[in-house]
Amino acid sequence: MKNFYFLIITVFTAALTLLGSCVSDKNKDGPIIIDVEEAVGKGSIGKLSDYVKDIKYVKLETNDSSLLGSINEILFENGLIYVSDNNNCCKIFDGNGKFIKSIQRVGRGPEEYCDVRNISINPTNGNLLVLTSIGEIVEYTKEGIFVKRVAQPEGIGNSFNFMPISNDIFFAGYFKFKKESKPENWFVIYNDSLEILSRRTDASTGFVISNSSKSEIIVSIDPFNIFKFGDRFYTSQAANDTLFCIDLANKFDLVPRYVFNLGKYKDESVRNEMPDMSREKKVITRFSYMYENENFLFLKFDMRALAPEPFERDSKISVPGISPVDVVTHVCGIYDKKKERLTLLDQPIKRQLGLLDDIAQGPVFWPVFSTSRGELISYFDAVDLITMSEEESGNYPGLAKIIQGLGENDNPVIVIAK
Repeated sequence: MKNFYFLIITVFTAALTLLGSCVSDKNKDGPIIIDVEEAVGKGSIGKLSDYVKDIKYVKLETNDSSLLGSINEILFENGLIYVSDNNNCCKIFDGNGKFIKSIQRVGRGPEEYCDVRNISINPTNGNLLVLTSIGEIVEYTKEGIFVKRVAQPEGIGNSFNFMPISNDIFFAGYFKFKKESKPENWFVIYNDSLEILSRRTDASTGFVISNSSKSEIIVSIDPFNIFKFGDRFYTSQAANDTLFCIDLANKFDLVPRYVFNLGKYKDESVRNEMPDMSREKKVITRFSYMYENENFLFLKFDMRALAPEPFERDSKISVPGISPVDVVTHVCGIYDKKKERLTLLDQPIKRQLGLLDDIAQGPVFWPVFSTSRGELISYFDAVDLITMSEEESGNYPGLAKIIQGLGENDNPVIVIAK
């Protein structure tokens, strides 16, 4: 899934084009406490080799059939790389980047889909699952052969994300657009017979629509995100200080797994219809998504006025009344599961968030996707890597070797750390 935390977007019109198997190992002594408050002001630079053993840069083959648009999602399963883009297409590459197949079945036919919101992989047979904006799940083999489609249960709203929990049971997160009333975020677990097995609603967060004369719409959603590590499925919201996993053996109960202690830096406004996102506040907002390997959790926080190294960047939103410049106050953090300690990371290179790549001497690394086996995944556009090599070669001494043979118009380079 994409890297969500508490999402705030201000636009003239808005259209927004996760749970855990605790099995029977419920925390005997309660959830694990991650002390964020204690870690504030004690940042340090992190080296990649302290957290992973190896890093691999995979150049995706570029030809007329394999050319990608803007990347939406990357999966790495069964030795294959699946990439969905903004062309409602999923392209499949092998582990070395060789192009294998493009699956694009846009249409209204019985074996087609209207669009792609998310993709996932059937855990039993490795088939591709496509979630559409109308909540249907369409399954194809790796060869692109249609298998089946699963509708969503009636009356449950706009699907935001999904993941198969088994071959025929699915988690899906939802939100509801409603004017002048409290919004809702919720998840549903259902089977391919459309029987709802579990449901949870959080009506205290969501979005509001402004009554301003400019007709601006302010969207503030806090979805239930889902992700997996090992046999555990986790779900999390930014406004909730607890990360839950799901007990598959006990009616899909949610079991607290990690609790984030923000202490005096807790932002109480995130539970309001209109959260206060002022950069001057000494509060911390947690990104709802995390990444995990055997020994560590990889987390991100918006530190606002507490950020030790804020910096400006061009805003991706360009509308009247919105500043063309963002102030970035994000800070990465790593929780050591054995030492039970959170470390907040300083920027290893100015304006770059993440870990210094002391293995391949490449760009600063931070995951944006991960696998249930603990591989951490990121990617870089080819032109950005080439520019980086030309302008900042002193910071990245291994980059020239990494980009050898790469052209500016080539597909992105996938980075896998494990």
